Amino acid sequence: MTGRKALLAAGLFALGSASAAGPWQVPVPAPQQAEAPLVKNVVVPGAAGWVDTGLDVAAGEEILIRASGEVSLQLGNPAAVCGPAGLDMLTVDQPVPKENLGALIGKVSQFVASRVDEDLGGEVRDEIFVLFIIGAERSVRVPFKGRLYLGVNEKVIKDNGGEFAAVVSRGPA
Repeated sequence: MTGRKALLAAGLFALGSASAAGPWQVPVPAPQQAEAPLVKNVVVPGAAGWVDTGLDVAAGEEILIRASGEVSLQLGNPAAVCGPAGLDMLTVDQPVPKENLGALIGKVSQFVASRVDEDLGGEVRDEIFVLFIIGAERSVRVPFKGRLYLGVNEKVIKDNGGEFAAVVSRGPA
């Protein structure tokens, strides 16, 4: 071999035979494996309002939510304690009408815009959303892309206590 061809051949050989710890090592990504369905634990305090699960969901996606725990819908009133299925009663003004008071509910929300309320001076979030009952367990097909929130089916939450523990799973149940 001539000098130039020999040098090139030696350089290629050196690159090709570098050890795994060598400085010329190009990392090779591990083969992609199918992701297991996501499981997330979410605590839903009775007095918290809407709890952001941190999960963005896609239209048509199936999610399964299972819940346990107890909330009090009026601290100090033992008759107002319920599990995720809620109490068999309705009020005039609750987020999901015609469903049990205090039951675990869900919301898929898509942010549209924010603005300042000129009368109150606070920020107002404009959003498109859908509410649904969960209770102790429910599988839901998401109607549109958005963020998943969990809450209690009651609007007067200041006097609530306790919490639900929810497990959210993505994919077929």
